[in-house]
Amino acid sequence: MRMRPGPDLRGRRKTAYTPSWSGFGGLVTALWLAVAGVAHGAPAEERERIGPLEVAGGGRDQVRGGRPDGATIHETHGARAVDPDAAAREDLASFERGVLAGTPRGTIEKTAPEKWIAALALPELPIRYGAKLVEYLRFFKDDAKGQALMRGWLRRMNRYEHILRPILKEVGVPEDLVFVAMAESGFQPHRRSRVGAAGLWQFMEPTGKVYGLEQNYWVDERHDIERSTYAAAAYLKDLRVRFGSWEMALAAFNGGYGLAMTAIARANSNNFWALCEIESGLPHATTLYVPKILAAALVGRNRAAFKLGPDLSDSLPPIHFVKVDVPPGTALSAVAKAIDEDPALIEELNAQLIRKRTPPGRSYPVRIPKAKLAAWERGGVRDGAGGDHIQHVVAYGETVAAIAQRYGATEAQLRKLNGLEDNGELERGVVLLVPRGTAAAAPASTDRLLVPAPKVAVGADQRLVFFVVTRSTTPRGLADAFSVPWDSIVAWNDLDPQARLQPGQVLQIVVPRSFDAKAAKIVVLEQSAVDLVVRGSREHLEAGLKQRGLVRRGYKAKKGDTLEKIGKRFDLTDGDLARINGIDRGHTPSAGELLVVYVKAGETRGTVDAPPPRGNVGPAPDDLRADVAAEDVDATRYAATADDPSAASAVDNPVPSTEETNSLPGKRGWSRRGKHKTTPPKKSKKKTG
Repeated sequence: MRMRPGPDLRGRRKTAYTPSWSGFGGLVTALWLAVAGVAHGAPAEERERIGPLEVAGGGRDQVRGGRPDGATIHETHGARAVDPDAAAREDLASFERGVLAGTPRGTIEKTAPEKWIAALALPELPIRYGAKLVEYLRFFKDDAKGQALMRGWLRRMNRYEHILRPILKEVGVPEDLVFVAMAESGFQPHRRSRVGAAGLWQFMEPTGKVYGLEQNYWVDERHDIERSTYAAAAYLKDLRVRFGSWEMALAAFNGGYGLAMTAIARANSNNFWALCEIESGLPHATTLYVPKILAAALVGRNRAAFKLGPDLSDSLPPIHFVKVDVPPGTALSAVAKAIDEDPALIEELNAQLIRKRTPPGRSYPVRIPKAKLAAWERGGVRDGAGGDHIQHVVAYGETVAAIAQRYGATEAQLRKLNGLEDNGELERGVVLLVPRGTAAAAPASTDRLLVPAPKVAVGADQRLVFFVVTRSTTPRGLADAFSVPWDSIVAWNDLDPQARLQPGQVLQIVVPRSFDAKAAKIVVLEQSAVDLVVRGSREHLEAGLKQRGLVRRGYKAKKGDTLEKIGKRFDLTDGDLARINGIDRGHTPSAGELLVVYVKAGETRGTVDAPPPRGNVGPAPDDLRADVAAEDVDATRYAATADDPSAASAVDNPVPSTEETNSLPGKRGWSRRGKHKTTPPKKSKKKTG
């Protein structure tokens, strides 16, 4: 038998260590390391503000298991936020929280409130002079922080403006919508927000897919300079058709057209400025977004008036590029080296190649500076990674460690070669590059895996297989991979469907006898390869202890014994004994009381046979069959009711914790044993008067 590996936050390390009963200290140590800036490579000064508190960002990441804040059980990973202008954006946010919070309502005017504003050249967007717009203009003109932010944006705009404006014109929208990209990303193609918006135009994944942007493990065209601009122009044009005004179109671009439609319906008004003023109209951030875009457009059209030009001395020069076909699997650093160019520039021009490498299996057009075309034609990359690497298609349930072992490579090699940061990205069907002929493949382990699980009856035309949960496992992914309802998997394994599956859990899945895991691209273990025991049974407990060199024994307490005194005798803490026996750690055992102790094998002197394990353990009810359809699972759930607690000892199988039935007292769905429907316990009537 072997112990399951304990993955780290993002599955980047493995260990054969299984926490002891006092393992809580390990968690505390890990959190301390994260706070100190050791774990996860987080610097000690990295802090996050939560209300009045400043908390360690790395420590929170440790507790969340490396997943993004607010992630659901269906999200396996989240790409790191990338924002080179974070400090400047915080200055802008501080201004918005301060000055703009006090702006009066009902101040929308068609004429400029001040002479210097009236003298400004107007952009190709409708301008109405509200208090927020005026304050933005003052911030960009008179505030040093506003000047610094706008100066930085305009410097980078100079690199891409000549590319973006013709695309906007081609699609048929105002060219000055280029300032939407300014406010969204500061013209940083690599930018990614904390909520997953990406690229120059900060597209979310679903909207990007609607507008034809390729998104997969190797390529994310939301970061593509040209293709994302075509998509943004089409999206803005469609929003303009839907709402009829650019103000409402921009509001919908920021908050989503569903939110904009809801605001219109509730207020019975299609006037953006009116929706900004009424209670429960548009979100506060959206009421700021539109005047911010309009202010940026006014600044861009009147740079001299804002002391920003017309030509900034240190602006990035306009980039002129050509596209060259690059072989599959080629690192962008190799492209840069071949033409003697800065790798950072090549990566920026090709920001859609999120692994900094062309995808395997196909040549890919890569942007290089036009001035470097001759150098490419003389000595560009010809064979890419093809000669030194082979391709591997990831199966569901496969891990980096297993792939590395199969090919005799190291995990570090695979991660570096494929730009893999998080094991949650290792989804079924992803094509990875593997070094060719690194070393002899390591022999597969012959150790058997201990699998404690509820007992399930299997039909003659079925069989049990076992799936080891990885960081990329999700309920939807499991249901799709095995073509079975998620409710059935929940019932077979007594899972809580609302809790996250944890890496290393082993799930038993009932499949047809003809099921072909290889054809389905799923990694499973057959029943002959595991030691299957009933969860919570004596066999389960003793097998787990054997792995740690321990045995389960009983100890009869003597007069004067305390948990602390007994614990010292058997190298246990009072907390260990309390947890093992389900008692309070302040409990004083009476003389003759039988306690369960875990002791080293061969050191059982002074102990007796242990009592049966506590809890409800036994065979599955006859009608808890593996072939029960998902909609019929309710008919096979059993539990004691609050008004009949004596039935608990006779329960044959723990009730599956599902949305409809939860085995915790006080939750809905409790039923009497033997009844084929879930009925909540009767509530006693309170006497009044």
